[in-house]
Amino acid sequence: MKKEVALNTENRVDFHNNAAFCVGTGRMGLALQQEYMDQLRYVQSECAFSHIRGHGLFSDDMAIFQCWKNEDGTERISYNFTYLDRVFDAYLAAGIKPFLELGFMPQKMASGTQTIFYWKGNTAPPKSYEGWRALVQATLRHLMERYGADEVVTWPVEVWNEPNLRGFWENADMQEYFRLFKETFEAVKEVDSRFRVGGPAVCGGSDRIWIRSFMEFCKENKIPVDFVTRHHYATELPDYVGHYGYVKLHDQETNQDDGFTGLQ
Repeated sequence: MKKEVALNTENRVDFHNNAAFCVGTGRMGLALQQEYMDQLRYVQSECAFSHIRGHGLFSDDMAIFQCWKNEDGTERISYNFTYLDRVFDAYLAAGIKPFLELGFMPQKMASGTQTIFYWKGNTAPPKSYEGWRALVQATLRHLMERYGADEVVTWPVEVWNEPNLRGFWENADMQEYFRLFKETFEAVKEVDSRFRVGGPAVCGGSDRIWIRSFMEFCKENKIPVDFVTRHHYATELPDYVGHYGYVKLHDQETNQDDGFTGLQ
């Protein structure tokens, strides 16, 4: 069947290159290394991404959450943003804004011992949501003081990473994640209502169930979620050779869309 397409060169539409909006990276602590920043600056010179997203903002190698006991047994808590400042100073100097993925759990704040990756990012819920909220709020207020409120509120805030996977969230507990999201959403908005807060950043297999349940939860609890995220991997499961896994891209003609791509 013959099909004709007519082009009008006078018509113009804006092209939104969403692929350049955000690049994923390894854990946040890697950015403390000179070699990492050299490579990031090179990538920026060639590709110019707008934002960068990495795991482990609250993991122990970033040393933000400090907790100890005095001689009388009372618990003391403080926050150390030295490493975070170094990382974000370097990101901004390279012309890339942070995409704030809030996670993982500081070991001394965690309700369990489950970890992921060789650097042992703790993926258990907090033992105190009051403590978690305080950590989130202290971090955002520090960033606003250092970089300016009008700048920092433009950085997207995402609650956790892939909680539908047991490795990333203890038992892949949906209801516990929803509690984490609600507590975090409210904590962030208390700091400044202009922040855009989203989730659930799920991937693989249970996407439909999680996103539908997440939206229903937000509706029932009157949470005006600002954006919804879902990860789409264009690769097959890896083939392992010894310790290392090697992935292959999906066939480009294969339709991997399960109905939830492009949600941002």
